[in-house]
Amino acid sequence: MTDAKTASIIAELHYADPNAALNWLSKTFGFQTEMIVKDGSGKIIFSEMKIDGASVAIVPEVLGVMRSPKTAKGLSTQTVQIRFSRDIDAHYKHAKANGARILSEPETHFFGDRTYIASDLEGHTWNFGQRLNEAGPPPQGWSIEFPS
Repeated sequence: MTDAKTASIIAELHYADPNAALNWLSKTFGFQTEMIVKDGSGKIIFSEMKIDGASVAIVPEVLGVMRSPKTAKGLSTQTVQIRFSRDIDAHYKHAKANGARILSEPETHFFGDRTYIASDLEGHTWNFGQRLNEAGPPPQGWSIEFPS
């Protein structure tokens, strides 16, 4: 029986070329393809990739409704954030060496995360991070709360 309080969120990213995305995300960010669903003509209609237990769905565009930043004049309305327990600096070096466009170099934030931001072959934005133990005080005038 499934625990009724268990849930997961899976980002679903639309690509003009899902096949190229699967290859690029594997080579550059280290994702592993878990499932590919194709229609009768061999076109990918759904796929799922994982990295360290985190999942992301890679799907084709639904033109006019859901599009890749590549075909939407570079516009992106969200960022996929993945937090690792692994060495984020090593992940950054690998991604950079394999063609990721780095938008923000690795940085340790006052709330204890070390992150970098990159975009992929079609312009989706990815925020990769690692929770560190060394949190510091917030910048002057800022506050941080932990409601739960």
